Amino acid sequence: MPKVLATISVVGTVAMLWVGGHILMANLGADGTGWFNAPYEWVHHIEHGISEATGALGGTLGWSFNTLCSAVIGCLVGSVVVGVVHLLPVKKAHVE
Repeated sequence: MPKVLATISVVGTVAMLWVGGHILMANLGADGTGWFNAPYEWVHHIEHGISEATGALGGTLGWSFNTLCSAVIGCLVGSVVVGVVHLLPVKKAHVE
């Protein structure tokens, strides 16, 4: 059971980074204006290009590209958050 729980924790972390990256990418440019919309428009444009150019596998390959971009954004933002949290001064409990 410990191996199952360890696997679930890794898969869950990856899934949360992927979903979080997609939420950030899609919602930052939700109003459709400004440079916040550029990453989503770029990914969406390439996704459709892949889908149209690859025939029967187009939908799967386009989705995979979108998913990969979302995961990269989630990992980058997650790394920044972890770095900032580690730099914060935290008082450690002193146990005697």
